[in-house]
Amino acid sequence: MPKRNLTKLVATFALATTLTGGLVYATGSGIYDKIWKQPESYKITQNVTDKEKEECISEQEAEKIGNEYLQKIGFTNETIQKMGLHKEWFSQEKVWGMGSQKVTLTIDGKTGNIKSVNIPTWQYTIPYDYGITREEAREVARKLLEKYRPENDKSEYELISLKRNSEQDEEAYIWYADFYKKYGDLINPSEKISIGWIPTINGLYSLNIENKKYEDNEQKISKEDAIKIATEKDKQIEKEKEIKETKAEIRIKEMNENVYLRENFKEEYENGTLNMEKTGKNTYKLKDDAVMYKTEERVRKVWCVVVSYGDVPSYTYYIDSTTGEIIGGNRCDDLNNENLLKNDPNNVIEK
Repeated sequence: MPKRNLTKLVATFALATTLTGGLVYATGSGIYDKIWKQPESYKITQNVTDKEKEECISEQEAEKIGNEYLQKIGFTNETIQKMGLHKEWFSQEKVWGMGSQKVTLTIDGKTGNIKSVNIPTWQYTIPYDYGITREEAREVARKLLEKYRPENDKSEYELISLKRNSEQDEEAYIWYADFYKKYGDLINPSEKISIGWIPTINGLYSLNIENKKYEDNEQKISKEDAIKIATEKDKQIEKEKEIKETKAEIRIKEMNENVYLRENFKEEYENGTLNMEKTGKNTYKLKDDAVMYKTEERVRKVWCVVVSYGDVPSYTYYIDSTTGEIIGGNRCDDLNNENLLKNDPNNVIEK
Protein backbone atom coordinates (compact mmCIF):
# COMPACT_ATOMS: atom_id res chain seq x y z
CA MET A 1 0.00 0.00 0.00
CA PRO A 2 1.36 3.46 -0.85
CA LYS A 3 2.50 5.38 2.19
CA ARG A 4 -0.01 8.18 1.55
CA ASN A 5 -2.99 5.78 1.53
CA LEU A 6 -1.72 3.93 4.58
CA THR A 7 -1.49 7.21 6.50
CA LYS A 8 -5.04 8.09 5.43
CA LEU A 9 -6.36 4.70 6.59
CA VAL A 10 -4.66 4.98 9.98
CA ALA A 11 -6.02 8.50 10.43
CA THR A 12 -9.54 7.37 9.51
CA PHE A 13 -9.35 4.44 11.93
CA ALA A 14 -8.10 6.72 14.72
CA LEU A 15 -10.93 9.17 14.13
CA ALA A 16 -13.56 6.43 14.06
CA THR A 17 -12.14 4.90 17.23
CA THR A 18 -12.24 8.26 18.98
CA LEU A 19 -15.85 8.89 17.97
CA THR A 20 -17.17 5.43 18.82
CA GLY A 21 -15.15 4.57 21.90
CA GLY A 22 -13.16 1.93 20.08
CA LEU A 23 -16.17 0.00 18.75
CA VAL A 24 -15.63 -0.21 15.00
CA TYR A 25 -15.91 -2.79 12.29
CA ALA A 26 -14.05 -2.47 8.99
CA THR A 27 -15.24 -3.82 5.64
CA GLY A 28 -13.91 -3.30 2.18
CA SER A 29 -16.21 -0.29 1.76
CA GLY A 30 -15.68 1.52 5.04
CA ILE A 31 -15.70 1.47 8.83
CA TYR A 32 -18.89 0.81 10.77
CA ASP A 33 -19.84 1.02 14.41
CA LYS A 34 -20.28 -2.28 16.15
CA ILE A 35 -23.77 -2.53 17.55
CA TRP A 36 -23.64 -5.68 19.67
CA LYS A 37 -23.15 -5.31 23.40
CA GLN A 38 -23.41 -7.95 26.08
CA PRO A 39 -27.03 -8.14 27.31
CA GLU A 40 -27.84 -6.45 30.61
CA SER A 41 -29.21 -8.56 33.45
CA TYR A 42 -32.28 -7.53 35.43
CA LYS A 43 -34.86 -8.90 37.83
CA ILE A 44 -38.52 -8.74 36.93
CA THR A 45 -40.57 -6.15 38.78
CA GLN A 46 -43.67 -4.17 37.96
CA ASN A 47 -42.73 -1.32 40.29
CA VAL A 48 -41.52 1.97 38.79
CA THR A 49 -38.87 3.92 40.70
CA ASP A 50 -39.07 7.68 41.24
CA LYS A 51 -36.18 8.16 38.81
CA GLU A 52 -37.96 6.10 36.16
CA LYS A 53 -41.15 8.11 36.69
CA GLU A 54 -39.23 11.23 35.68
CA GLU A 55 -38.67 9.66 32.24
CA CYS A 56 -42.41 9.21 31.70
CA ILE A 57 -45.29 11.47 30.82
CA SER A 58 -47.32 12.70 33.78
CA GLU A 59 -50.57 11.17 35.00
CA GLN A 60 -52.46 14.23 33.74
CA GLU A 61 -50.93 13.92 30.27
CA ALA A 62 -51.68 10.18 30.12
CA GLU A 63 -55.28 10.72 31.24
CA LYS A 64 -55.78 13.39 28.58
CA ILE A 65 -54.46 11.04 25.87
CA GLY A 66 -56.73 8.26 27.13
CA ASN A 67 -59.86 10.43 27.14
CA GLU A 68 -59.11 11.77 23.67
CA TYR A 69 -58.71 8.26 22.33
CA LEU A 70 -62.03 7.18 23.85
CA GLN A 71 -63.64 9.96 21.84
CA LYS A 72 -61.78 8.88 18.70
CA ILE A 73 -63.07 5.31 18.85
CA GLY A 74 -66.67 6.36 19.49
CA PHE A 75 -67.05 6.06 23.27
CA THR A 76 -68.13 9.68 23.63
CA ASN A 77 -69.79 9.20 27.02
CA GLU A 78 -66.82 7.41 28.59
CA THR A 79 -63.96 8.89 30.63
CA ILE A 80 -60.91 7.35 32.28
CA GLN A 81 -61.88 6.13 35.76
CA LYS A 82 -58.69 4.45 36.98
CA MET A 83 -55.07 4.35 35.93
CA GLY A 84 -51.56 3.49 37.08
CA LEU A 85 -47.96 3.43 35.90
CA HIS A 86 -46.25 0.04 35.89
CA LYS A 87 -43.74 -2.12 34.01
CA GLU A 88 -44.87 -4.79 31.59
CA TRP A 89 -43.94 -8.22 32.86
CA PHE A 90 -41.14 -9.50 30.62
CA SER A 91 -40.29 -6.50 28.47
CA GLN A 92 -40.12 -4.21 31.53
CA GLU A 93 -41.38 -1.35 29.37
CA LYS A 94 -43.02 1.41 31.40
CA VAL A 95 -46.68 1.84 30.52
CA TRP A 96 -49.75 3.66 31.75
CA GLY A 97 -52.60 1.18 32.21
CA MET A 98 -56.03 2.80 32.40
CA GLY A 99 -59.68 2.11 31.90
CA SER A 100 -63.19 3.48 31.73
CA GLN A 101 -66.27 1.43 32.52
CA LYS A 102 -66.21 -0.19 29.09
CA VAL A 103 -62.67 0.15 27.70
CA THR A 104 -59.15 -0.65 28.91
CA LEU A 105 -56.12 1.08 27.38
CA THR A 106 -52.35 0.79 27.58
CA ILE A 107 -50.18 3.80 26.73
CA ASP A 108 -46.41 3.94 26.32
CA GLY A 109 -45.10 5.60 29.46
CA LYS A 110 -42.42 7.60 27.63
CA THR A 111 -44.01 8.59 24.33
CA GLY A 112 -47.71 8.56 25.15
CA ASN A 113 -48.41 6.37 22.10
CA ILE A 114 -51.36 3.99 22.29
CA LYS A 115 -50.11 0.40 22.70
CA SER A 116 -53.30 -1.59 23.21
CA VAL A 117 -57.07 -1.31 23.49
CA ASN A 118 -59.48 -3.98 24.72
CA ILE A 119 -63.27 -3.85 24.68
CA PRO A 120 -65.29 -6.91 25.79
CA THR A 121 -67.93 -8.17 23.37
CA TRP A 122 -70.72 -7.66 25.91
CA GLN A 123 -70.34 -3.91 25.40
CA TYR A 124 -71.93 -4.33 21.96
CA THR A 125 -75.26 -5.52 20.68
CA ILE A 126 -74.19 -8.17 18.21
CA PRO A 127 -76.70 -8.54 15.38
CA TYR A 128 -78.24 -11.96 14.76
CA ASP A 129 -77.02 -11.99 11.15
CA TYR A 130 -73.35 -11.14 11.78
CA GLY A 131 -71.74 -13.40 9.18
CA ILE A 132 -69.50 -11.87 6.51
CA THR A 133 -67.33 -13.33 3.77
CA ARG A 134 -63.56 -13.34 3.76
CA GLU A 135 -63.53 -10.79 0.94
CA GLU A 136 -65.74 -8.47 3.00
CA ALA A 137 -63.50 -8.94 6.06
CA ARG A 138 -60.48 -8.06 4.01
CA GLU A 139 -62.05 -4.80 2.87
CA VAL A 140 -63.21 -3.89 6.39
CA ALA A 141 -59.76 -4.64 7.82
CA ARG A 142 -58.17 -2.05 5.53
CA LYS A 143 -60.73 0.57 6.56
CA LEU A 144 -60.16 -0.13 10.25
CA LEU A 145 -56.40 0.16 9.74
CA GLU A 146 -56.87 3.68 8.41
CA LYS A 147 -59.18 4.52 11.30
CA TYR A 148 -57.03 3.23 14.16
CA ARG A 149 -53.46 3.62 12.93
CA PRO A 150 -51.42 6.46 14.49
CA GLU A 151 -52.40 9.74 12.80
CA ASN A 152 -48.79 10.65 11.98
CA ASP A 153 -48.02 7.22 10.46
CA LYS A 154 -48.55 7.21 6.68
CA SER A 155 -46.32 4.21 5.98
CA GLU A 156 -47.21 1.24 3.82
CA TYR A 157 -48.57 -1.79 5.66
CA GLU A 158 -49.22 -5.25 4.28
CA LEU A 159 -52.09 -7.44 5.44
CA ILE A 160 -50.35 -10.68 6.37
CA SER A 161 -52.89 -12.52 8.49
CA LEU A 162 -56.69 -12.51 8.49
CA LYS A 163 -58.31 -14.97 10.89
CA ARG A 164 -61.57 -15.49 12.73
CA ASN A 165 -62.87 -17.21 15.87
CA SER A 166 -64.71 -19.92 13.96
CA GLU A 167 -63.83 -22.55 11.41
CA GLN A 168 -66.42 -21.11 9.02
CA ASP A 169 -66.18 -17.51 7.82
CA GLU A 170 -69.92 -16.84 8.10
CA GLU A 171 -70.10 -18.17 11.69
CA ALA A 172 -67.34 -15.91 13.08
CA TYR A 173 -68.38 -13.04 15.35
CA ILE A 174 -64.80 -11.79 15.82
CA TRP A 175 -62.25 -11.25 13.04
CA TYR A 176 -58.53 -10.54 13.50
CA ALA A 177 -56.22 -8.77 11.04
CA ASP A 178 -52.43 -8.39 11.36
CA PHE A 179 -50.72 -5.65 9.34
CA TYR A 180 -46.92 -5.40 9.06
CA LYS A 181 -45.03 -2.32 7.93
CA LYS A 182 -43.25 -2.81 4.61
CA TYR A 183 -39.81 -1.68 3.46
CA GLY A 184 -39.57 -2.64 -0.17
CA ASP A 185 -40.06 -6.40 -0.28
CA LEU A 186 -39.34 -6.84 3.44
CA ILE A 187 -41.75 -6.66 6.37
CA ASN A 188 -40.81 -5.52 9.87
CA PRO A 189 -42.39 -7.86 12.46
CA SER A 190 -41.64 -5.23 15.13
CA GLU A 191 -43.82 -2.60 13.43
CA LYS A 192 -47.20 -4.23 13.47
CA ILE A 193 -50.85 -3.27 13.93
CA SER A 194 -53.26 -6.02 15.00
CA ILE A 195 -57.00 -5.33 14.96
CA GLY A 196 -59.86 -7.47 16.25
CA TRP A 197 -63.43 -6.44 15.47
CA ILE A 198 -67.06 -7.56 15.52
CA PRO A 199 -68.38 -7.90 11.96
CA THR A 200 -71.32 -6.02 10.49
CA ILE A 201 -71.23 -3.35 13.21
CA ASN A 202 -67.40 -3.14 12.96
CA GLY A 203 -67.10 -2.64 16.71
CA LEU A 204 -63.49 -2.60 17.92
CA TYR A 205 -62.68 -5.63 20.08
CA SER A 206 -58.89 -5.38 20.38
CA LEU A 207 -56.06 -3.24 19.08
CA ASN A 208 -52.32 -3.81 19.56
CA ILE A 209 -49.62 -1.58 18.11
CA GLU A 210 -45.91 -2.46 18.02
CA ASN A 211 -43.73 0.42 16.94
CA LYS A 212 -40.03 -0.48 17.00
CA LYS A 213 -38.40 1.42 14.16
CA TYR A 214 -36.28 -0.27 11.51
CA GLU A 215 -32.84 1.33 11.15
CA ASP A 216 -32.56 0.58 7.41
CA ASN A 217 -28.89 -0.37 7.71
CA GLU A 218 -26.79 -1.15 4.66
CA GLN A 219 -26.21 -4.64 3.32
CA LYS A 220 -22.43 -5.10 3.21
CA ILE A 221 -22.05 -8.74 4.28
CA SER A 222 -22.39 -11.42 1.63
CA LYS A 223 -24.58 -14.47 2.01
CA GLU A 224 -21.51 -16.73 2.00
CA ASP A 225 -19.82 -14.73 4.76
CA ALA A 226 -23.00 -14.72 6.84
CA ILE A 227 -23.28 -18.51 6.61
CA LYS A 228 -19.62 -18.87 7.55
CA ILE A 229 -20.05 -16.62 10.62
CA ALA A 230 -23.12 -18.56 11.76
CA THR A 231 -21.69 -22.04 11.25
CA GLU A 232 -18.42 -21.19 13.00
CA LYS A 233 -20.35 -19.93 16.03
CA ASP A 234 -22.64 -22.95 15.97
CA LYS A 235 -19.68 -25.35 15.98
CA GLN A 236 -18.36 -23.61 19.09
CA ILE A 237 -21.70 -24.03 20.87
CA GLU A 238 -23.00 -27.35 19.51
CA LYS A 239 -20.06 -29.71 19.75
CA GLU A 240 -22.30 -32.81 19.64
CA LYS A 241 -24.44 -31.81 16.66
CA GLU A 242 -23.49 -32.07 13.02
CA ILE A 243 -24.70 -29.43 10.63
CA LYS A 244 -26.56 -31.12 7.77
CA GLU A 245 -27.76 -28.09 5.84
CA THR A 246 -27.75 -24.29 5.87
CA LYS A 247 -29.82 -21.62 4.15
CA ALA A 248 -29.86 -17.84 4.41
CA GLU A 249 -32.09 -14.97 3.37
CA ILE A 250 -32.25 -11.25 4.15
CA ARG A 251 -34.91 -10.27 6.68
CA ILE A 252 -35.69 -7.51 9.19
CA LYS A 253 -35.27 -8.69 12.78
CA GLU A 254 -35.08 -7.27 16.27
CA MET A 255 -31.87 -7.77 18.24
CA ASN A 256 -32.25 -10.29 21.07
CA GLU A 257 -30.31 -12.19 23.71
CA ASN A 258 -31.03 -15.74 22.53
CA VAL A 259 -27.61 -16.68 21.12
CA TYR A 260 -25.94 -15.20 24.21
CA LEU A 261 -28.11 -17.40 26.46
CA ARG A 262 -27.55 -20.44 24.27
CA GLU A 263 -23.81 -19.97 24.49
CA ASN A 264 -23.54 -19.10 28.19
CA PHE A 265 -26.37 -21.17 29.72
CA LYS A 266 -26.59 -23.93 27.16
CA GLU A 267 -28.16 -26.78 29.17
CA GLU A 268 -30.77 -24.60 30.88
CA TYR A 269 -31.53 -22.79 27.63
CA GLU A 270 -32.00 -26.02 25.68
CA ASN A 271 -34.26 -27.75 28.20
CA GLY A 272 -36.29 -24.64 29.08
CA THR A 273 -35.33 -24.52 32.77
CA LEU A 274 -33.46 -21.21 32.63
CA ASN A 275 -35.17 -19.13 35.36
CA MET A 276 -37.99 -21.69 35.56
CA GLU A 277 -38.72 -24.28 38.24
CA LYS A 278 -40.89 -27.36 37.97
CA THR A 279 -44.17 -27.33 39.89
CA GLY A 280 -45.74 -30.49 38.47
CA LYS A 281 -45.34 -33.15 35.82
CA ASN A 282 -45.63 -30.68 32.96
CA THR A 283 -45.95 -27.36 34.75
CA TYR A 284 -43.36 -24.71 35.57
CA LYS A 285 -43.24 -21.28 37.13
CA LEU A 286 -40.79 -18.40 37.11
CA LYS A 287 -38.20 -18.65 39.87
CA ASP A 288 -38.47 -16.07 42.64
CA ASP A 289 -34.82 -15.10 42.12
CA ALA A 290 -34.97 -15.22 38.32
CA VAL A 291 -32.36 -13.13 36.50
CA MET A 292 -33.39 -12.06 33.01
CA TYR A 293 -31.28 -10.64 30.19
CA LYS A 294 -32.10 -8.08 27.54
CA THR A 295 -30.37 -6.30 24.69
CA GLU A 296 -30.91 -2.86 23.25
CA GLU A 297 -34.12 -2.50 21.25
CA ARG A 298 -32.71 -2.28 17.76
CA VAL A 299 -34.32 -3.51 14.56
CA ARG A 300 -31.91 -4.20 11.72
CA LYS A 301 -31.53 -5.81 8.34
CA VAL A 302 -29.94 -9.21 8.96
CA TRP A 303 -29.08 -12.44 7.25
CA CYS A 304 -31.32 -15.11 8.78
CA VAL A 305 -29.02 -18.11 8.65
CA VAL A 306 -30.82 -21.37 9.41
CA VAL A 307 -28.60 -24.22 10.62
CA SER A 308 -30.23 -27.64 10.29
CA TYR A 309 -29.09 -30.80 12.07
CA GLY A 310 -31.43 -33.36 10.50
CA ASP A 311 -33.95 -34.77 12.98
CA VAL A 312 -33.10 -32.19 15.68
CA PRO A 313 -34.90 -28.80 15.49
CA SER A 314 -33.07 -26.14 13.50
CA TYR A 315 -31.62 -22.90 14.84
CA THR A 316 -31.64 -19.46 13.19
CA TYR A 317 -28.83 -16.93 13.64
CA TYR A 318 -29.32 -13.24 12.94
CA ILE A 319 -26.18 -11.90 11.24
CA ASP A 320 -26.17 -8.11 10.98
CA SER A 321 -25.97 -7.33 7.27
CA THR A 322 -23.69 -4.32 7.85
CA THR A 323 -21.29 -5.35 10.61
CA GLY A 324 -21.37 -9.14 10.35
CA GLU A 325 -22.06 -9.47 14.08
CA ILE A 326 -24.42 -12.07 15.52
CA ILE A 327 -27.16 -9.93 17.05
CA GLY A 328 -29.74 -12.58 17.94
CA GLY A 329 -31.36 -15.84 17.02
CA ASN A 330 -34.32 -18.15 17.43
CA ARG A 331 -34.83 -21.81 18.35
CA CYS A 332 -36.57 -22.70 15.09
CA ASP A 333 -36.44 -22.21 11.33
CA ASP A 334 -37.45 -18.54 11.08
CA LEU A 335 -37.56 -18.61 7.29
CA ASN A 336 -39.93 -21.57 7.23
CA ASN A 337 -42.14 -20.00 9.91
CA GLU A 338 -42.46 -16.77 7.92
CA ASN A 339 -43.33 -18.70 4.78
CA LEU A 340 -46.01 -20.62 6.70
CA LEU A 341 -47.43 -17.35 8.01
CA LYS A 342 -47.62 -15.85 4.54
CA ASN A 343 -49.00 -19.00 2.91
CA ASP A 344 -51.30 -20.36 5.61
CA PRO A 345 -54.59 -21.21 3.86
CA ASN A 346 -56.47 -19.69 6.82
CA ASN A 347 -54.83 -16.34 6.15
CA VAL A 348 -55.31 -13.78 3.44
CA ILE A 349 -52.20 -12.67 1.63
CA GLU A 350 -51.81 -9.33 -0.08
CA LYS A 351 -50.60 -9.74 -3.68
